[in-house]
Amino acid sequence: MRDIVILSIIQGICEWFPISSSGHLYIFHKLLGLKPDINLDIFLHSSSILAILIFFRKEIWEIIKVFFSFDTGNENFKTILYIICATFITGIIGFLLKDYEEILENKKVVSLGFLITSIFLFLSKKNGNKRIDFETSLIIGLSQGLALLPGISRSGTTISTAKILGVNDNDSFNFSFILAIPTIIGAILLKFEELKDIRFDYVITGFLITLLVSIITLYLLKKIFIRRKFQYFCIYTFIVFLFSLFI
Repeated sequence: MRDIVILSIIQGICEWFPISSSGHLYIFHKLLGLKPDINLDIFLHSSSILAILIFFRKEIWEIIKVFFSFDTGNENFKTILYIICATFITGIIGFLLKDYEEILENKKVVSLGFLITSIFLFLSKKNGNKRIDFETSLIIGLSQGLALLPGISRSGTTISTAKILGVNDNDSFNFSFILAIPTIIGAILLKFEELKDIRFDYVITGFLITLLVSIITLYLLKKIFIRRKFQYFCIYTFIVFLFSLFI
């Protein structure tokens, strides 16, 4: 039970802070002497999804209302199309990687992932005023696909990619996290049959802890992002990169 509490806290913090939950779960699996359990890791993402729905409830509700109105000129309607496009690109990459799960246990891949995350974050200090469009959504979807590799932060690469492309802060932040919803749901559905093997007490404990920590983390991250301190996470991920070389 101690292990599931630790892993749930790590998931709640690292899934939304741009520091890679998969990479940190790998490190703590090693430190705790546990065999990596990708099914448990994927399950913990289910409460992360609920955290997004709670935190971005207003934005998501506006998008849903516009979608059923079919107001094609509305920016929120366009956002849905861009999310579909980005998710499609991510899905292709995920399909190509589905038979290579052994890379999740490869130290070199994890270490390289943290380095790549550091580079993305360092470049994210660029400020722009563009809106998300078709081209940027495809590129963001590509960077999200890259984040399927352990050590590469999904939120870090997608937000950084948007910033590098000159997208404004609000769109960069909101699009990145709303985009996570179909992506994580897809990953859970692909492993749904195998998730029944997880212990019930792990399910309840892991879900509640990850949910609470995720909401707190999202709140803190938005404060950090608004204050233009997002790129400084690159210092931390670079330190973890160096540390991971010796795990």
